[in-house]
Amino acid sequence: ERASSGATVTVWELVHDVTAGTPYAAADVAQVQIHATADDFSYESAGPLQLAARYATNLNAHDIVRSDDLIPDSAQSEVAITAVDPPPVNPGDSVDVYATLPSGVNALIGRSVIVESVDGGSLTVLVPTADEASWITVSASSVALHIARTVPGAQLAPSPLGSSDAIRILCGAPCAGALPVAAPSP
Repeated sequence: ERASSGATVTVWELVHDVTAGTPYAAADVAQVQIHATADDFSYESAGPLQLAARYATNLNAHDIVRSDDLIPDSAQSEVAITAVDPPPVNPGDSVDVYATLPSGVNALIGRSVIVESVDGGSLTVLVPTADEASWITVSASSVALHIARTVPGAQLAPSPLGSSDAIRILCGAPCAGALPVAAPSP
């Protein structure tokens, strides 16, 4: 059955150029009506307030946003990492991933990362697609990675810790004067 020539669909049109990887935002688009039927072409029907996503490619002003132009924030990529002396973990477990920086400081780089597969210290984990390149770079580097099973609801110190800071936290008052105080970050 053919729709009448007066049929319209509501689409999202870009009001300016956008760059791949940037968030799909209300300031980027305007909702417009075009003469067509829903089956005539591909387009994204959800607006930025309904769909948390990033642009998958560079797009130009006046382009109609299609569903394949967007990567939902919930999208995940599988990345292989190697952990130093990991605790026993199984596929489906959630882990926190720490990177040992060249200064010896350990920084939390992944919270509640899902483990897909395990072979000794080699793990395949799910990471946000938006962070895939960073995870690949870290994985391919000589940075030592350490993992711990995620404790649901636990509040972790997000700032990187040096060994003196960590010992001070773990030891408490008895170690207060025994360790050098780290200089504040600039």
